Amino acid sequence: MIFKNWVQACMLSMLLMGTAAFAQYKPSYTVVKSTSKLVVNKDASFTHEMEEQTRVDTAQGIRLLGERKIGYNSSLETVEVLEAYTIQPDGTRIAVPLDKIRTQDEVEDDGAIYSDSKSKVIIYPMLEVGSQVYYRAKSVQHTPEFPGHFFLWEHYSPHVRYENVQVELIHHVGIEVGVNTKGMQGGKLAQSSLPNTVSYQFSFSQDKAYPNEESRVDLIDFAPNFSASTFKSYADVGQAYQVRAKEKAKLTPAIQKLANELVQKANAKTDLDKVKVLHHWVAQNIRYLGIYVGAGGYVPHDAQSILDNRYGDCKDHVVILEAMLAAVGIDSTPALINAGTAFLLPQLPTPGVFDHVITYIPSLNLFLDSTSRFAPVGTLPNSDLGKPVVLTATGAISSTPHTHPSKDRTEARVQMKLTADGSIEGKSQAKMFGVFEVFSRGAQFSSQNRNQDDVVNRQLARFQETGRGQIEKTEPTQFDKPWVINTSFTLDPVVNVPGPSAMAIPVGLAPGRIKNFADVVLPKERRFPTYCGSTQHEEWIELSFPKTMKVTRIPKGMAFAKGSLNYQSSYELSGQVLKIKRNYSSTRQETICGAEADKAFNDFTQVLRRDLRQQVFFN
Repeated sequence: MIFKNWVQACMLSMLLMGTAAFAQYKPSYTVVKSTSKLVVNKDASFTHEMEEQTRVDTAQGIRLLGERKIGYNSSLETVEVLEAYTIQPDGTRIAVPLDKIRTQDEVEDDGAIYSDSKSKVIIYPMLEVGSQVYYRAKSVQHTPEFPGHFFLWEHYSPHVRYENVQVELIHHVGIEVGVNTKGMQGGKLAQSSLPNTVSYQFSFSQDKAYPNEESRVDLIDFAPNFSASTFKSYADVGQAYQVRAKEKAKLTPAIQKLANELVQKANAKTDLDKVKVLHHWVAQNIRYLGIYVGAGGYVPHDAQSILDNRYGDCKDHVVILEAMLAAVGIDSTPALINAGTAFLLPQLPTPGVFDHVITYIPSLNLFLDSTSRFAPVGTLPNSDLGKPVVLTATGAISSTPHTHPSKDRTEARVQMKLTADGSIEGKSQAKMFGVFEVFSRGAQFSSQNRNQDDVVNRQLARFQETGRGQIEKTEPTQFDKPWVINTSFTLDPVVNVPGPSAMAIPVGLAPGRIKNFADVVLPKERRFPTYCGSTQHEEWIELSFPKTMKVTRIPKGMAFAKGSLNYQSSYELSGQVLKIKRNYSSTRQETICGAEADKAFNDFTQVLRRDLRQQVFFN
């Protein structure tokens, strides 16, 4: 994690509801009233008065609303809960006791526990369906997270009802604040309520709510929102980060010595070879750990301390890699990015939309993420792909590569033999590339030193198969060798023999990427944008039958082509060996899709399921 936002937007982190049909959906709670009053001073410090009243609408809402957390950075901000109570359905108020309003250390999303991040926790008594929870609090940001800058981003979830939301922004005339809204009413007031200030008033309501949807992009890309910022451009955002981060990448004698030794030991001659060596060292030797003290959510530690301690968060990874690259004459820059599923930059520039930072090398046009331990140079984890970035050294807006079937793909070759008792003896070889290599290396690393029988059983159980097997692969952190997984396996009887019978094609310990698609069920109606990728999966399968068996019918090949999706399968019997080829590819130009892409994929899965249900008949 890179940034810690100061405001918690109406408990939106709790809104991942199920995907039931719209008619069955009922949100767990309703925001009855939410008011925010922000007063921004000339130096960008500000006060935030907040009031919120929320009604429990379902039994699930009792758990969600039982505690209310107001997060803040204790080095930069103070928070005081002024009043809190539960309102019973009959109107009775039950005050929250003082000992049930607590301050606790906040554990960051990245697991960091060494930070100044705190939460005021309100524990509400006597909740039932129909109860309402209320609080009034005041926050004082005495030290801006970026000197001289104020920014705020707050969005409203489509999965919740809002009866009355009011936002008031007042800022000193000596500070320029840009304001932008979506789906809200209001604007700049003709006269401000305080002298030497400018005022804005906005309102929002939403009487309908809809369930979450599979693969929905983050709310930041489409939801109603309110934003305010003193940053005039994303170049300004990049510069504000760079001015404090650059000095942290200072090259020291120890870093110079280490970089030289690593490059010389590997006999790395080209810049790309040097990058591979240094990136690999940082990825494998700097443990990911966030320590956010003061403005540490925005400012990295210095490179030498990171080397001394051998840990750091994403900002620290970028800093030490920047210093080590500089030691061998290669320039790099931090690249601000989001780690979620947001693919657009808001119109109003704000640092609040970035929660991650990676490395960019201009001379090689190459992005690196050393916090992704299993991503070789030239690959990125899926969470980094197809995203806008701000290159802090120049302020330029760029973007990471999209997924593409030529590089984000898998190959699987499987040989299986049906035995006289109906069991299967087989082996497979799988090659993964791009995002699939990153994921596979991580998954195989997690399975090391575990009971391999359990690992194999979980793999087979994906497609209701049982048996035994072995999995062999190269070391997941060795990037100088191609990533290949070889398996051997025996499946328990998959068909009744002897006698006339039929069987579908087993998977065994192969990846089964194509068969996985058959289990995907998308929403009946798509209301929100979804993220999508471009990939390719190829399978070659050989299934041998005993000489005593006669194959009487084999499946027929199928083909599907619609929009960006293509699928072909073929079946050929050569003697006692059935040869099967399957190929799936998607080639999309965009990363955000909608209902049309859903329809094409649903049509594809109907064809795929029919194909996978086909059987081989024999006697």
